[in-house]
Order: sequence, then structure tokens, then C-alpha cells
Amino acid sequence: MTEYPHNQSNNSLNTMTDNTTNTEQMMQRLFVQVSQHLETRWEYFSLTSTERISNFLANMAGAVVIFVFSILVLFFFSMGFAWWLGGAIGSQAGGFALSGLIFIPIAALTYRWIRPYVRTKFIQSILSDEHETTNG
Repeated sequence: MTEYPHNQSNNSLNTMTDNTTNTEQMMQRLFVQVSQHLETRWEYFSLTSTERISNFLANMAGAVVIFVFSILVLFFFSMGFAWWLGGAIGSQAGGFALSGLIFIPIAALTYRWIRPYVRTKFIQSILSDEHETTNG
């Protein structure tokens, strides 16, 4: 059987159509997979962010509670010390003044110590979160 030229062009047209259909299917599959990947990445980001925020808030809540109770304890100790000191020197006002003056060097030392301490703890917290994320 002899093939006519129009049959050959028809076969090549069918082959091109099949290739185009196959390419379209592959592109659709690729689009679906990329969409699923992006959704998964978004969910992972959301979960990671939620975990970090909840850890931060839990740590802050604990720090606030400790801070408030520490301030209360410090207040009552300083009041007691001021009354005792006022009785020892014979002047209640003098006792409160000297008690208040004691807090100036304590505040200065705490200020110089707390900034590097907080910075170091924050950096360690970030690095430990990144280390757990890459290994976990």
C-alpha cells in the first residue's frame, strides 16, 4: 500500500497533538505539585511561627510573674530595711533616704549587666530554634 503525502502530514499532526497533550498534562501535574508544595510550606511556616510565638509568650508570662513577685518582695524588704535603718540612726526620713540611695548603685550595676545578658539569651534562643528546625 502506498502512502500519500497527505497521510504522512496527518500522522505528524497526530504526533504533534499527542506531544502537546502530553506536555499540557505534565504542566498541569507540575502546577498541582507546586501548589501542593506551596500549601505544605505555608502550613509548616504557620506551625513553626505559632510554636515560636507560643514559646515566647509562655516565657514572657513566666518572666512577668517572677518580675511582679520579685518587685513585691523587694518593696517589702526595702520598707523593712528603711524602718530598721531609721530606728538605728534616729530618723525615719533618714532611714528611707539612705535605703533609697542604696538602690542607685544596684540599679546601675543591673542596667550594665542586663543588656548583654538579654542580648545573649535572645541570640541563643534564636540559634537553638534554628538548630532544632534544621535537625528536627
